[in-house]
Amino acid sequence: MLASSVRLSEVIRLFFRLGWLAFGGPVAQLGMMHDECVDRRRWIDDAEFVRALNFVHVLPGPEASQMAIYIGWRALGVLGGVIAGLLFISPGIITLAALAAIYVRYGSRPELLGVLSGFRPVALALLAAAMLRLSKAALRTSFQKVLAVLAFGASVFLHVGFVPLLLGCGAVSIVRGRLRGAGAGAVLLALVGSGRAEAAAPVFERLRDVSLFFLKVGLVSFGGAYAVLPLLREGAVLQASWITDRQMVDALALGETTPGPLISIGVFIGYLAGSPFGVGLVSALSAGFWLFLPSFVLVLAGAPHLERITSWPGVEPFLQGVTAGVLALMAAVSLTLARATAFHDGTLDWVTLVLGVVAFAVLVIGGKRVNVAYVVLAGGAVGLVRVLLGA
Repeated sequence: MLASSVRLSEVIRLFFRLGWLAFGGPVAQLGMMHDECVDRRRWIDDAEFVRALNFVHVLPGPEASQMAIYIGWRALGVLGGVIAGLLFISPGIITLAALAAIYVRYGSRPELLGVLSGFRPVALALLAAAMLRLSKAALRTSFQKVLAVLAFGASVFLHVGFVPLLLGCGAVSIVRGRLRGAGAGAVLLALVGSGRAEAAAPVFERLRDVSLFFLKVGLVSFGGAYAVLPLLREGAVLQASWITDRQMVDALALGETTPGPLISIGVFIGYLAGSPFGVGLVSALSAGFWLFLPSFVLVLAGAPHLERITSWPGVEPFLQGVTAGVLALMAAVSLTLARATAFHDGTLDWVTLVLGVVAFAVLVIGGKRVNVAYVVLAGGAVGLVRVLLGA
């Protein structure tokens, strides 16, 4: 279908609806877009949908929202791309900003603390299930597995930062044909370095820091929210101290119950970062703007050159190396978050541990048949009952 034959009102109605129904992660979201835009409306065909999907995989950012931008661009040009993208991500931004406001105001109430205590192990189970699924699909060669192990060691023992580690993994993967054994590891360790903490700042400096941080996240967020979680923790917990590890897990859990890309948890983090200065909402919106801006710019600028970009030499091996690094970082940050969730004052919380293990089993055995939001809500119900019973 030609762009001129698609009406603006159609794009608005479709992506407004898709945005509010965008639960279940990128696979479910992309499935809905395929059903609506390929099968029903025929705005693009199957072959172009696949090419566009390959194109957005090359770019940083959440693939579902980028596909919305691309399809909007294909239908109505730049205006269509902007409108489709905004309508798709807005529900997640709105709901997470509202949840963050509730969290800040009522987060100390026993009932809410109980619900959150049930959310946390389920959120970590989701992260573990995602790692298992991605590892089976992505780590196909011995080289990638060795690279992932090296990257895990570099993160845990050498405290290498997110961005330099991923760039190092990508570079090593590109030149792997000329490297053997220990040489590859030496190059990896030579290419990476650690980040530096930033000082606390007044109101405008805090908003500036939030903006710059989430712009960086948007520019390097390959692989979705789970993959970028280590970078979010590195910046928001370790360097800036805007939130704690438990609050990071809370953000992840609440993000699973809201529509839109999971990476929108940046809005929740942004709200908490600005809350001590009384600018929580402004900070949340700033985080959302800068987090998604690279996706809009890169998709709209690159869409006319889709074929050329996806055929660039070195793109595939670079992304294979980055994938190995991402999985290593996910494993490293999962260990830290699991300790923060399951241990209280040095004592293991057995209820939390069992709840996490059960949730993981349900997610792995149930697979795509399981509605993630229901699993998270069930965990919250267990946590609430536990508080009410005084357990």
